[in-house]
Amino acid sequence: MTTEESNSAAQAIQTGIHNWATAVRDKDVDRIMAYYAPEIVAFDAIQTLQFKGMQAYREHWKFCMDMCDGSMVFQVHELDIQVADDLAVAHALIRCGMEDENGKQGESGYSRMTASYRRTGDGWLATHEHFSLPFDIQTGRALCDLKPEHEDDQPRVRAIPLGMNTITPHLVCAGAAEAIEFYKKAFGASEESKLEMAPGMIAHACVRIAGSAVFLMDEAPHWGAKGPKTLNGSPVSMHVYVPDVDAAFDKAVAAGATVVMQPQDMFWGDRYGVVEDPFGHRWSLATHVRDLTQAEIERGAKTMMEQDCPSKASAE
Repeated sequence: MTTEESNSAAQAIQTGIHNWATAVRDKDVDRIMAYYAPEIVAFDAIQTLQFKGMQAYREHWKFCMDMCDGSMVFQVHELDIQVADDLAVAHALIRCGMEDENGKQGESGYSRMTASYRRTGDGWLATHEHFSLPFDIQTGRALCDLKPEHEDDQPRVRAIPLGMNTITPHLVCAGAAEAIEFYKKAFGASEESKLEMAPGMIAHACVRIAGSAVFLMDEAPHWGAKGPKTLNGSPVSMHVYVPDVDAAFDKAVAAGATVVMQPQDMFWGDRYGVVEDPFGHRWSLATHVRDLTQAEIERGAKTMMEQDCPSKASAE
């Protein structure tokens, strides 16, 4: 293939990709599918779904379009195309989101698209398509904040730091240093950081339990920070999913936790137990053991209520 032929093929593929993006913004599934070969194989790592063949992928695109109310943002950035004879590969950043009723772009994220093409007659069709996102290896959280290199010249500062989930529990403990050691023994926590404002006074610490960060600090009444022991209880509990709830429960109790509820199979499909740590915080531990429909869960809840509160259940 000559350089001129390669450039011509790349231009044809680029035009096809931009026409495809326009069809997505127009929510025209027929025009979207004209971009693909009948034997298309696609993988959507964002939803962890794989599709083989035109019909399966058409249904997925239709589902996506039906889920989007209002005008779409669907833009192709940093498109790069490599062509060799009758085959080609393209990769790009795809920005996907929605516009509000005033035409203003709302929250949108970037994913990486990689696609393979085969020459068909005078045109090119995608035979493989892969959408993916990088992920935070500590939390498993997908990172949608990819940006084209030319979008701004500022150093990347992530709104949610790597290693952090959007919501992080923050515990106040009367004896934070002792709490850290307890969480290591009871839940396999690892200590990541600690800031002491005075000897024996922890103003902030971070431990990680099964990939999730937990903040904690010593009681500081002058800051309004009081633990469950001082408050005579707490309306908040920590919930932890574990591979083996019985083993995790026994480990926590052996470390010094108090039994609140022995592990048992629950109506929503989890095997579930509760302990209280020496600092007054309650931890519910669970392993999911059965997948149930919403109707099955509601029937199970009704049965439990009839057993625990027969008069109230009959009244309802």
